[in-house]
Amino acid sequence: MWVYSLLLYGALFAQIAGRWSYDFLAIAPTARTAALGGLAFPGEAELGAAFQNPALLRSSYHHTFQLSVQPYLADMFVSTLAYGHEWQEVGSFWAGLQYVNYGTLRHTDEVGNILGTFQAYEGAIAAGAARHFGRWHAGMNLKIPFSVVTLDQYRRLGLATDIGVVYEDTAKGLSASLLLRNLGTELYRPTGRPFAQPFPTMLQTTLSYQVPHAPFRLHIGLIHLERWKMAYNDPLQPIRYDIAGNIIPPPPPKWTEHLFRHLVAGVDMLPGKLIQFRFAYHVQRRRELNPVGSQALGGLSFGAGLRARKWAVDYGYALFFRQAATHTLSLTLKPFRERPLP
Repeated sequence: MWVYSLLLYGALFAQIAGRWSYDFLAIAPTARTAALGGLAFPGEAELGAAFQNPALLRSSYHHTFQLSVQPYLADMFVSTLAYGHEWQEVGSFWAGLQYVNYGTLRHTDEVGNILGTFQAYEGAIAAGAARHFGRWHAGMNLKIPFSVVTLDQYRRLGLATDIGVVYEDTAKGLSASLLLRNLGTELYRPTGRPFAQPFPTMLQTTLSYQVPHAPFRLHIGLIHLERWKMAYNDPLQPIRYDIAGNIIPPPPPKWTEHLFRHLVAGVDMLPGKLIQFRFAYHVQRRRELNPVGSQALGGLSFGAGLRARKWAVDYGYALFFRQAATHTLSLTLKPFRERPLP
């Protein structure tokens, strides 16, 4: 039965995960998103960010195509495909696919004898739309996530939605968003599992600010607003005893620790129109995944992008902990012939 738990690798994201199905929905869909701590902030040529927040769709993404590839941890491979379309006086639309391939795995018995191999993969078919009301943008996604393991014909199917609202004041260089991610339920699950597993639902908000007369755009995100307590006492900490030999329980985490674990901070550096650089720090990722006593730079991420009139290439690097990082590459193509919007 261990193979079934393979699809629930939420510990890669945070200790509060792992209790959900379809945790792969938390993977950053694009290189820019990966470089900015895994959150979707407003930005140019960022159609794939609609996988997280459909309110980020813009009319400029009409006939835009974006492909992202990501060699992930433990020989996994993640790819994301998105296409955008604009209907005047109706709204902005997109559709796409996110696919996670776990590769060929060994099938063994209880004592480790190899019986053969099998395949495991997950994915989500998604589509969304956004409407624009001046400075306000509202959007909604529908996702159909699925999981397949060829061993024992294991199958799962679900239905989820994302609902987002963005306020954008381009004159002041300010934008803010509120997003409810991955609200859903299972439609089909294997025999023997009478209860549906919860989805990785999260409420988050972001704030971005373009510094006047400076090539910087600052980003702040707050994750998991649906819960306050984000910290816990590490069970790997050394046990302390009093004089009588009784175990001294560790003190509960301070409220400041809970507060800062909600924080993801990033910056876009814009030295010119052709090139961009990004950096971010994910507090919860560093706290959860750095080994005890380690001074590794877990939780940091960075990337760069090249921009042209009809294409863009982005790279993102996210460090989870020592010797465990991901690389993401995104290619964005825009139409070579401008056509009137339908």
